[in-house]
Amino acid sequence: MGKQLIAAIALGVAGTSAWAQSSASLLPEGSKDVTVAAIIGNGPDAPGSARRSSYLLPQFSVEWDNGVFLDGLSLGMKMSSEPLLQYGPLISLDLGGHRNDGSKTRLRPVFGAFVNYQPLHELSLHAHTYAPASSEGSGVLLNLQAGTQFMLAPHHFLALGAGVNLVDRAYMQSDFGTARYQPGGGLHNTYAYGRWSWELNRKFTLVTSVQVSRLQGDAAASPRTAQRTGVTNSLMLRYSY
Repeated sequence: MGKQLIAAIALGVAGTSAWAQSSASLLPEGSKDVTVAAIIGNGPDAPGSARRSSYLLPQFSVEWDNGVFLDGLSLGMKMSSEPLLQYGPLISLDLGGHRNDGSKTRLRPVFGAFVNYQPLHELSLHAHTYAPASSEGSGVLLNLQAGTQFMLAPHHFLALGAGVNLVDRAYMQSDFGTARYQPGGGLHNTYAYGRWSWELNRKFTLVTSVQVSRLQGDAAASPRTAQRTGVTNSLMLRYSY
């Protein structure tokens, strides 16, 4: 799977994506929510890599009153008006990149779906799955996540969560397989994250996050894995219209 999608997952678990917010219901009729942001971060080049890179990325998202939203390279729709249960389809773009076996993937669409459920005020549950639509394959991923958020002080919020990524054999093979090592599907990695948000004013919010991820199962045992545990951190300044 392309490195860009892996990076998107790392950022997505921080809960800033429109489709990862379980407590949001549809907007009032005739309204829309628009945000722009800049993100600076540092993390492993790929799962299992000992090399790290820093990045500076723009971020843009908009949500309309009918539930349709655009979040970076992802387009989706919230198909439920219930504030505690959200679900719907997703379509994203994989920009392509280098695989661990040295091959390259090209630009291609990625189709998926998401579900958010908030059984308690302090607890949110999230799941999403996707698979690329191309002859190159690369398999299917399922993400499961639980998180909580609470106020530390006026205008200061702390979010904590943990999750797992499950993949099929094709996905595992594309990232960790070799001529002599043929991994199977199953648990890809586990992770935990923390995110602190500071509402500077009604328009600007400063968000800092850190995520620790650890490869599991056949991914951890692969000869391509140089470092089993990876840490990703980022700082984002967000402006809401």
